[in-house]
Amino acid sequence: MAGWMRWRTVVASLAVAAGAATCAAQGRGETYAIADAVFLQRDNSVHDRPFVLESPGGATAISSRDPQFAVQPGLRLFYGSVDDCNRGWEAGYLGVWGMFADAEAANSGTLQAADPLGTPIGVLNGASFARATYSSTLNSAEFNLFSRFSDGGYQRGAPEPWRRCQGYCEGSLDWLLGFRWAGLDESAALAFSPAGNPGAGLYAVRSTSNLYGVQVGSRGRMAWDRWAFEGWGKVALAGVGMSQSQLPIENSVINFQERAAQSSTSGGVGFIGDMNFTATYRLNDTWGLRAGYNLLWLSGVALAPNQFDFSSPPDGGNTLVGGSSLFLHGANLGLEARW
Repeated sequence: MAGWMRWRTVVASLAVAAGAATCAAQGRGETYAIADAVFLQRDNSVHDRPFVLESPGGATAISSRDPQFAVQPGLRLFYGSVDDCNRGWEAGYLGVWGMFADAEAANSGTLQAADPLGTPIGVLNGASFARATYSSTLNSAEFNLFSRFSDGGYQRGAPEPWRRCQGYCEGSLDWLLGFRWAGLDESAALAFSPAGNPGAGLYAVRSTSNLYGVQVGSRGRMAWDRWAFEGWGKVALAGVGMSQSQLPIENSVINFQERAAQSSTSGGVGFIGDMNFTATYRLNDTWGLRAGYNLLWLSGVALAPNQFDFSSPPDGGNTLVGGSSLFLHGANLGLEARW
């Protein structure tokens, strides 16, 4: 029995030592890499107005906010390093591609584009079927420098209760300063299938917004032997370059251009807000599984559906409408490596 008790004591001591070694690794300089799949739901916050009417001056068949986006997968990557003096850097990328929304309406030859554009243009009225489509792609890159402050990890007599818990490794707070770019590329279209009319109508627009700004923020992390919890909040005040372009509206039957192609550019001021909370389960000293939730907000951008201009032909289509915003939220799931 005495030998068994000595063996249990040795095993327990080794386990404590292993845990201490794991925790000690948390307090030193490290390099890290993160790869997350993100699953984001996007709002449709375009200006609320009718796109398709049931007849001249009639009820709205499709409004600007009828197309609703489904949850869209994307990718987020980070790579960074912090030295023994708690000074670090990181580079990151976020991409969400192929966001798509649409809405449809059907009626017996009474559908048309909103007035006053719809009534005089034959390919945009007298339709039996209409469809509004909206697609969007978001790319973002950032580079940050940061300074890290650590709470010192486990300490039996620490004033903070979590530092007195067995298995606690370290809590840290990073203050970040860096640069961020976000690019938003969008397109929207109204398509009309005629009733008894051999022509088909299409009104299509595209918009781009590029935000360049200085980013500040903070990130906190608390690590135990197996679990770590991390969250960040970052904001960037950005200059925005915007453009919009519109395809010509044509009647292919009589080979006549109802309205010529148009385009315009503009600049402004925008904002990027980024928040995340993630829990990590550590598989070993290097690898961990991550799962969390994200909030992302961009303002000061040009959204494609806002560029539809229903002025009477041949005028219209040469004014850019900016100052809009979009909001995305959803989960992330991925892997991290720290060494």
